Amino acid sequence: MTDDPKPNGQHSNGSSASSAAAPAGPKIIEIGGGKGGAFYMQQLIDTERPARMVGLFTMRLMKPHELQRLVEVCLQAMKEEDSNAELSIGPMGEANAHHQVWRVTMRESAEAQPHDCLVQLFAIDDPASTHRALIDHLFNMEEQLGQEAVAATQGAQSYLTIASGRLDDGARVHPFQNLVALFSSALGACIIDPAAAVVTEDAGEWAEALEMSLQLEKDMHLLRK
Repeated sequence: MTDDPKPNGQHSNGSSASSAAAPAGPKIIEIGGGKGGAFYMQQLIDTERPARMVGLFTMRLMKPHELQRLVEVCLQAMKEEDSNAELSIGPMGEANAHHQVWRVTMRESAEAQPHDCLVQLFAIDDPASTHRALIDHLFNMEEQLGQEAVAATQGAQSYLTIASGRLDDGARVHPFQNLVALFSSALGACIIDPAAAVVTEDAGEWAEALEMSLQLEKDMHLLRK
């Protein structure tokens, strides 16, 4: 982890990014390469909508035990903003030979409610990794977006997914944005969000695209009533 995490949903790296108009509804890509991950993601989709999943691609070859260290680094950055901030990680379900699902819980201040996200980690060369389905989905959305994703993730060695539900309130959206910004900054990772139709290394740009896609989903829901 060569870069210090940047709290508050921002990222200082302004490298090239590509975005397209967000689709009308959420496009959720299964985060699990096995029964466990698929089950937890389906539960999140069914019971905690609106839900989102983003993929982080990093040049680091990460091992599962390094996620604890990543959380510790990010917590230090959070405590610089608020000494009462909390960030924890714990396993969900049973691990298998390829991957594990973790719950990461963020509490940004003493007054804030804790917010849970689901996290998975894959090596890019792991046959169970779901990053190929993510890239294929982007190509189906728009050829240029898929090409940008391929170029942006060239040389990546690890793929980390972060999923969150109940994103119908800013008090829950911001912790999700903050966690993605912290993780992506610490790992120097590219962010891919299929629902927001964005490929970027700038967490601030992604955060804006996320908010736009959530608002669009809300508007479409109201129109269907």
